[in-house]
Amino acid sequence: MRSEDERPETQSNPVDGGVEDQDLATRRSMLRLGALGAAAVFTVRPGAGLAQAAVSGITCSIPVPQSSQSGKWIRDDGTVVNPNTKNSYQPPSTPLRGEDVKNSLAYGTRYSGYNQKATDAFNNYIKKLTMGKQGYTCYSSI
Repeated sequence: MRSEDERPETQSNPVDGGVEDQDLATRRSMLRLGALGAAAVFTVRPGAGLAQAAVSGITCSIPVPQSSQSGKWIRDDGTVVNPNTKNSYQPPSTPLRGEDVKNSLAYGTRYSGYNQKATDAFNNYIKKLTMGKQGYTCYSSI
């Protein structure tokens, strides 16, 4: 910071200097208030967001495979392949519910109407979901 002595004489004006200092102090005060307000939002909001994510994780669904790959089957390792490929399974006709996926991943339960190998293939597909694919948000919330 510069002191008053370091300012060039063309810029020093005692009348304007007082007004500028007051404006600067007011701006600094507003910035402090804004920073405190933002910190309050960040400390309060995540708790509500976690509760909402827990509820949405139960009610969301994951299409297997995503709609752009409809008609394709799922191989044991979770890759999407052409129908009737060896070691592949016909996908569910409706998206899997988040609660069912959560139970299958956590406890090894099977999806209704499918054997354990097909369930494992679907779970492998779900584990490979990346951001931007259908079902990723649901999977990340469970």
